[in-house]
Amino acid sequence: MIQSYQRSRAQSFWRITLFSALALITVLVIIVATYLLSAHTELSGKRVIQGLNEAVSIQFDTNEIPHIKAKNPSDALFALGYLHASERSWQMEINRRLAAGRLSEILGEETVKIDRFMRTLGIKRAAENQLERYPIEAKRLLQAYADGVNAGNTNLGWALPLEYFLTRSKPGYFSAADSVAWMLVMALDLGGNWQKELQRLGLAQYLTTAQVWEVMPPYPDTKPVSNVDFSKLYQDLQVYPATKTAQTNAATVTQDKANLQLSHFLPGGKDGIGSNNWVISGNKTASGKPLLANDPHLGLSAPSAWYFVHIDAPKLQVIGATMPGIPAVIIGRTKQIAWGFTNTNPDVQDLYLEQFDLKSSGLYRGPDGPLPFRVREEIIDIKGENSFRFIVKESRHGPIISDAYELAKNTIDAKRYALALRWTALDLENQSLATLLDMNRAESIDELKNSLRHFYAPMQNIVMADTLGNIALQVAGVAPKRTLYQGLYGIAPVPGWDRQYDWTSYIPFDQLPAITNPTEGWLASANQQILADYNSNPLTADWELPFRYDRIKQLLEAQNKHDLNSMRAIQGDTLSLGATPLLELFKSVQSTHPLSNSAKQITNTFAGDMVANSAAPTIFNAWVDQLTRLLFSRLGDLFKQEYGKRRQFREALILQLANPNSPWCDQPSSTTVENCAETAKLAYDLALDQLSSAYGPDPQKWLWGQAHLAVAEHRPFSKVPLLNKIFNLVNPFPGDSFSVNVGRLELGKSASPFNTKQAASMRIIFDFANLDQSTFIYPTGQSGWVQSSRYRNLNALWANNEALPLTSKPTSYSRQLDLAPK
Repeated sequence: MIQSYQRSRAQSFWRITLFSALALITVLVIIVATYLLSAHTELSGKRVIQGLNEAVSIQFDTNEIPHIKAKNPSDALFALGYLHASERSWQMEINRRLAAGRLSEILGEETVKIDRFMRTLGIKRAAENQLERYPIEAKRLLQAYADGVNAGNTNLGWALPLEYFLTRSKPGYFSAADSVAWMLVMALDLGGNWQKELQRLGLAQYLTTAQVWEVMPPYPDTKPVSNVDFSKLYQDLQVYPATKTAQTNAATVTQDKANLQLSHFLPGGKDGIGSNNWVISGNKTASGKPLLANDPHLGLSAPSAWYFVHIDAPKLQVIGATMPGIPAVIIGRTKQIAWGFTNTNPDVQDLYLEQFDLKSSGLYRGPDGPLPFRVREEIIDIKGENSFRFIVKESRHGPIISDAYELAKNTIDAKRYALALRWTALDLENQSLATLLDMNRAESIDELKNSLRHFYAPMQNIVMADTLGNIALQVAGVAPKRTLYQGLYGIAPVPGWDRQYDWTSYIPFDQLPAITNPTEGWLASANQQILADYNSNPLTADWELPFRYDRIKQLLEAQNKHDLNSMRAIQGDTLSLGATPLLELFKSVQSTHPLSNSAKQITNTFAGDMVANSAAPTIFNAWVDQLTRLLFSRLGDLFKQEYGKRRQFREALILQLANPNSPWCDQPSSTTVENCAETAKLAYDLALDQLSSAYGPDPQKWLWGQAHLAVAEHRPFSKVPLLNKIFNLVNPFPGDSFSVNVGRLELGKSASPFNTKQAASMRIIFDFANLDQSTFIYPTGQSGWVQSSRYRNLNALWANNEALPLTSKPTSYSRQLDLAPK
């Protein structure tokens, strides 16, 4: 009887438990279903919106491009803001907070160093001050866009994107200054070389100036732009700390992590990002009309940095790629012209050594005596923690970044010196966003060029074409005037008290590189050195290597007549001219490794084409990786901080291997003196060990597409286990860091050194034979809602270099949204 009673109680317990579990599951299903039904992931129907002047219709074509039809530009940009917020609310919120230095309010203590750095630069403050000087019409349009953003966020209701629930946050107020601030963040990402200056400063502590130039060589076939012995200069000034302790090294590692976090939030993410663009005249096309191609290289993000749209309003008829947060088509076309951007990568950032006055830390050395720092207090609110208060100091050159950037602080004797940043983008005169608005209204190349006269930062190479058959390239933006071999030419930090290093003027627009209708019939830029015909002074000492440009040139000149298909083939080209100089040494290696014969059979015919379905690129890139480490890891922390994160040391490697007995090939840890052939063999054996450990003992299975994965990262959940599986997008990918179809390797990552997180953030081709048969593609989809199929629907097409039509006159639409004034 007792046993029967116990069984009855047990059965009752399990029935109650099962019922409770079923009830809980039912409640969860109802909540999830209610959320999914309530979330406005597919915009359609009619909305009555306060802030509109007149009704706006938005039709979505079958490729999910919205076509905005408005009766005035102000309402058109209001609708664009509404769309951006409706489709990309979280992306805009995280970007707005990054620019303002307010990430920690929702993400906690881990982002405090990022916020402190952005507050120190004063991005949002500069944006507010610049906005005050904008033309009234531009202010009105920026405000209309901001009103649309806020209306879009309000319309989301309670069913916000999942990121808000996971961070327990809500969309904040978006202002016109937030758009200007995001433009400044893009300039920060694309506009200078201060990190390279800091690296040269660090190297010069241990190397001679000549050795620094070996590690960071000048542009191919050129001499160093400066004759100054900066290593001796810094030693004489006693710039460096007296000793380097273990505590200092630990701080360096901590800051390096913070630096990586900052790069994770930036649209580009790392130094060395670039782009390709080119334009061909009708003389070299099958149709007799121009073709224009562009593929900007930014950090791969999910959702993408881009959002495509077509706007049809009086005096504003434009189609192309926008960035949520910015109320303009950045890369696109009007009815008469098309344009594309690449980064000029000019030197518009200089670091200045400011020497503290020995009697007062509030003073620093000026040309004529002590000067006071300008100071302000900043307060960072931190989720779950007390607020963090700190003082920002500015010298006559700009903000003191060494207080907020520990890597800079640890490089110098911080008791005697500080590092200030001079940067064009912070100038009050910067009105680049107004220029973008003007570009969207241009009806001829002359009008487009005229609008570019007011473009400030980031400096860009713009290729353009028009319906009359003209093609042109124009560099636009401001950069300080420099003279070859005079001073340090911006390559490394300079004494802030010496007037010779002060900026005295900017290069006039008419002296920037420009060309129209060249006899060759084509123009291209791929971040290579680009000089004005009458000015031999380069815009920077730190151009990208010319491998992509040289390959584009080869392909453009390889056939007489190009068409849409050949343009797309060039965009998808994976031959690496950064690999070909190393192939002879690679194939000459005589290895006794057990897997060497199998590997050699795979690589015998390898010519540097980084295709995804071959193991040869994997073996080659693993060998180059190991060889680079053997030559340059002796630089210690300075190598670890840079390798794969900002630099790949490829030019330095090629130059040193040109000398078979280069001292860099000798291994400091051995008792013998190795030449480059011996070190290449050692690297080969290490590479085979690495690959067999990672991918198994069969070299045939070491396919490049499996090792070289393109990872579009969500910000910030790409770093969160489990969540990254939901929010990130991953696909096998061809190419390498130097191919036209670029896929920059993450070589500093031991777990996945061959992955890429920087590639073509989109590909676009404008065909003037019929502008409505132009094409586009990018790595994600239009939607920022992770539960939507439109979050990821373009990913495989992008990875395979396929494309979709970009037309202003679609034959059909999938849905329609009507906005009516309240």
